[in-house]
Amino acid sequence: QTDLVLKKEKEVLSNIEEKDQYVNLHDFTAGNKYFRCSHAEKISTQKKAQKTGKTRSHFICLRSGKSYDQQGNLKVHIGETPFRCQHCGKSFTYKGSLNRHIKIHTGEKPYTCQQCGKSFRHQGNLRNHMRIHTGEKPYTCKQCGKSFCHQGNLSHHMRIHIAETPFSCQHCGKSFTYKGSRDRHIKIHTGEKPYTCQHCGKSFRHQGNLSHHMRIHTG
Repeated sequence: QTDLVLKKEKEVLSNIEEKDQYVNLHDFTAGNKYFRCSHAEKISTQKKAQKTGKTRSHFICLRSGKSYDQQGNLKVHIGETPFRCQHCGKSFTYKGSLNRHIKIHTGEKPYTCQQCGKSFRHQGNLRNHMRIHTGEKPYTCKQCGKSFCHQGNLSHHMRIHIAETPFSCQHCGKSFTYKGSRDRHIKIHTGEKPYTCQHCGKSFRHQGNLSHHMRIHTG
C-alpha cells in the first residue's frame, strides 16, 4: 500500500521542478516502514493553502498516523537517534545535542564570564551564572513571594509549601524533603563519621559538628 502511495506521488510530481527534492526526501523514508513524505500532496495544495492560510503537514508516521511539518519532529516521534558519541556510544536525535554532549568528554568550556572568569560548557549555563552578578531573580514563589535565580531552586523551595517528602530512609522509612537531609540522617544508622578533628582525632557525622568542636582547640 505504501508503494502505491509513493507511485501516485511520483506521477503528480513528474512535471514539477522540485522532483529532485522529492527524491531526496524519499531517500530518507525508503528504509523505514514507519513513515513517509507527503510532499506531492503539499505541492498540489500550495495555492489553496496560500488562500486559506493553512499548511499541510509534510512528514507522516504510518504507524500512528501523526503528521509533522518538520523532519526533525518526526524523528523525535519515532525515536530515531542517528548521531552517536564516539567516546561513550550514547545516541542523539539531533547533531547539536551530540555536539553539546561531547564537551563533557573533551572538557571544553568555551563560554567565559567576563566578570569573574568562570567558564562553562554551554551558553545557557553562562546566562544562568550571570544572574549571580546581576542579582536577577526571575522565578518567584506564588505562595510566599520569595524569588530565585533559577527554576530548579524554585522547584526545590516549593517542597516546603506542599510538604513533599520524596526521599525516604531505607533503614527506618522516615521521609525527607531534601536528599541532603536524608543522607545526613542515614549516618545515624550506618555509624559513619567522616569528619575528623586534626588536633585530637575525634570524629563526627556532620561538618557542622566538627566546626563547633574546633572552637575548643582554637579558643
